[in-house]
Amino acid sequence: MRYWLILLLCIPAFSYADSAFVTGQATPQEVYDKVTEAARYLEKTGEEGLQEFEKPNGRFVWKDTYVFVTQCEGYYCLPSPKRKEIGLDVSKIKCFKTDKLYILNLCSEVLSNPAGGWTEFWWPRTGFAEPQRKVSFMKQVPNTPYQVVSDTFDDMTSVLDLGKISYSK
Repeated sequence: MRYWLILLLCIPAFSYADSAFVTGQATPQEVYDKVTEAARYLEKTGEEGLQEFEKPNGRFVWKDTYVFVTQCEGYYCLPSPKRKEIGLDVSKIKCFKTDKLYILNLCSEVLSNPAGGWTEFWWPRTGFAEPQRKVSFMKQVPNTPYQVVSDTFDDMTSVLDLGKISYSK
């Protein structure tokens, strides 16, 4: 009887669509691969391709994360599956632990480095009392004013090892 009660209580948690139990957690390698794919896609499709980044079940949404588009020169986010982020002023987005303006730091690194760049920051996470470490990769989309970026929670991979992911390709 106890088994059935526990199972009954756990079913809603396992059926929640955004749950890491169901979708899995993206790895830094997957973040790099998806951002690189998104940069190639947006370079080919141009402004018309922005619509793909708005789709909640689109090709750039996977596991527990997604790729979104920024325009560093204008300091704002473009279409993403989370509509509340559209037009968000990226110059004000701060790390919850250090107050570092991590998106602006990525922008300055990426605009001078076509291979892209990584950063770490701390962000609130469901089920945790304290902000958790996230890593983010951004890449400039060639021949456009856009950058593509994604992130994932990761407390294992050092910033040095993150750099090895993008520089080994």
